[in-house]
This record gives sequence, C-alpha cells and structure tokens, in this order.
Amino acid sequence: MKCDPRLCSKCYAVSCNWALQEKMEPITVHNSARRSWLIVLLAVVVVALALDLLVGNKLVAGLAERVYQGDEVLEARERVWGGFLVAIGGALLVWGVVSVVRLRPVLTVSQEGLHISLQGPFRPPRLLQWESIDEVFSQPVTDNGSLLSSLTIVLYHSDPDLPLDPWGARWTGTRILRVLASDWSVRPQVVSTVSNHFLRHKTELAEVSDGV
Repeated sequence: MKCDPRLCSKCYAVSCNWALQEKMEPITVHNSARRSWLIVLLAVVVVALALDLLVGNKLVAGLAERVYQGDEVLEARERVWGGFLVAIGGALLVWGVVSVVRLRPVLTVSQEGLHISLQGPFRPPRLLQWESIDEVFSQPVTDNGSLLSSLTIVLYHSDPDLPLDPWGARWTGTRILRVLASDWSVRPQVVSTVSNHFLRHKTELAEVSDGV
C-alpha cells in the first residue's frame, strides 16, 4: 500500500501508517552453527578414541607403544576412563547435533522493539521497546586484549527489570548495553541498520497515528 494524497486526511494517515509498516521487515539472529559443528567433531573424536580404548585398543595401544617404547597393557582404571569419555563424548555429540538442527534465536528486531536473550538460551527473550531506546549502533569492544564485535544499545533510562549480569552482553554504566555479536548469523552492522530503520520510522508512525 502506498500513501495516496488524494485520500481524505484520515484515510491518508491510515494508508501512510500501513505503508511505513510494510517497509519494515523483522529479522531474527541466531548464534552461528560453526561452534556447534566444532563440538560435534570433537565429540566424534572423543567417542571414537574411547570406544577403541574399551573394545579394540589399537589406536591407543599403538600410540602408547610409540611413546613408551613397549607394549601397554590396558588396566581396569583405564577402562573406567574409557567409559567416562564415552558418556561425556556422547552427551557433547547429542548437544552439538541438537544445537545445529535447532538454532535458538539470540535477538529479533521487530516492530515492537528488540527481543534479546539476556537470561540464557533457555529463557524467554526480554523485549526492549523502541520507546525506551535512544540509539543502536555497531561497535567493537575490548575483551582480554582482543576486539570483539558487538551491538551497542543506548537506553533513555536505566531499567531495573533487566539483569545486572546479562547473558552474552555487558553493561557500560546503567544505560548502555553491549551485546556480543562474534558468533551471530547476521552481522551486527546489518542489525544496526535495520534497528535504526525502525527507530527512524517510529516517530513517523507516531505522527501518523496522532493524525488519525
């Protein structure tokens, strides 16, 4: 729908409202699957070595023979370690496969605001409404001497309902929230651009709604 100035003032405002909303498409950001795939590969290696230790003992025995220059006899405690590694590797394998198949969203940009997982991947995301947000921009942050990409969100006022130690984010003061974005499936620059698109049109939508 496009704004048609030939309509009456009320209809024109309604048509502009719809036109502005149609321009803005929500986006959802997930954590990249690369880390999950690395965990899957690591788990496969651990399980393979543990099963070899328990069943054939060829790879481990061959490695021990090269290191100790002699035949290595498998002891009972080593079988216990083998069973422990199978359990750990199997758990990591299942977790990694589930993470790859079912990627959980960490951030969603919508008409209501920013939905951010600030309390962990298994808790519902928190909504930061556009009315409470002053600025959104992409800016790297320093972590142990390394620069990490992040999305910086500046609030108009501090919100006591938000967690003091957010998951995957950090506070600078009480109004600036920096969300780490190194593992995001969408670049923080793109998220910033879409967020500012919503912020820019928020005022226009409010003006249109007031004119109806």
